[in-house]
Amino acid sequence: MCTGIKIDYKDGCVMGRTMDYEVPVNYNALYLPRDYNICDDLMGNPLYSKYKTMGVCFENKTPLKDGINEHGLIGITNTFTSFNLYNKEINKEKFNISSLNYLTYALSNYKSVEEVIEDLHNIHMSTRDYKGEKVSSPDFHFMFTDASKRCIVIEPKKGKLEYYESPYNVMTNSPSFKSHVRRLEKHIDLDDLEGFNSSKDLPGGYDPFSRFIKAYYLREMNVKSRNSKEAFSHFYNIIGTMVMPEGFVRNKKYNETTYTRYICAYDTKNKLLTVKFHTNPTVYELSFEDIKNKDKRHEFFIDLDFVTQKL
Repeated sequence: MCTGIKIDYKDGCVMGRTMDYEVPVNYNALYLPRDYNICDDLMGNPLYSKYKTMGVCFENKTPLKDGINEHGLIGITNTFTSFNLYNKEINKEKFNISSLNYLTYALSNYKSVEEVIEDLHNIHMSTRDYKGEKVSSPDFHFMFTDASKRCIVIEPKKGKLEYYESPYNVMTNSPSFKSHVRRLEKHIDLDDLEGFNSSKDLPGGYDPFSRFIKAYYLREMNVKSRNSKEAFSHFYNIIGTMVMPEGFVRNKKYNETTYTRYICAYDTKNKLLTVKFHTNPTVYELSFEDIKNKDKRHEFFIDLDFVTQKL
């Protein structure tokens, strides 16, 4: 139950997400250097990074949930539950990879959204490797942007990957992108946003449809950002309306609660990672220039305790 939003400014854009998760998990920021063995493909071949990348991961493990590379390509994953999303066997004529590792591979091997699209026809996702053994391939869809401010959503459909240009600059969860757009157009006259009675008719629920409509409207109606600092500020203000407090949604399957574990946002121009954890209101920042030894993998752990600063 995650929400992604992109905010434009004059020379670039900021894109980020809420990470809403149903089970306890540790998370931290991660820097991956060039020529780093990020994972193996489903044929058992090691895959290496062409570009420096950083993002947020679970349990200090390499698969990134969201991130940015040294060229300003930003990507995020969101849960996308459906049927027959991926194939159950590899395709020897294509590049075989799990959905778990695709985002990390894309960020560390493509410079731009255009390159992501150009190679998409060659990508084959499967739930099994070349030995026929099951691999972790979660139900994901993806959103990418870059310095051009172009925004796309990639979705698996019946074993294939499809991409959609997204002038809406928002991504939530299932159902499909086209379904979200149809519901949005039914709920709001996109040619007359000023005439929409937001205080009365803007959805307040946390289901994917409601969050998509709400995030789109708040983003479109927000004052324009003049620079990256304003874009970050507007992003965190808007995304704050999507945050799920701990205990709000009970998950009976795991006897836990689904809530927003962290919020992160990335900047295409300044190549920045920013992140805020659910128990700590401080927004932390990391740039590629902050990395002392750029040829090594680095982990960054943030204080989860509530932090304030004296006036």
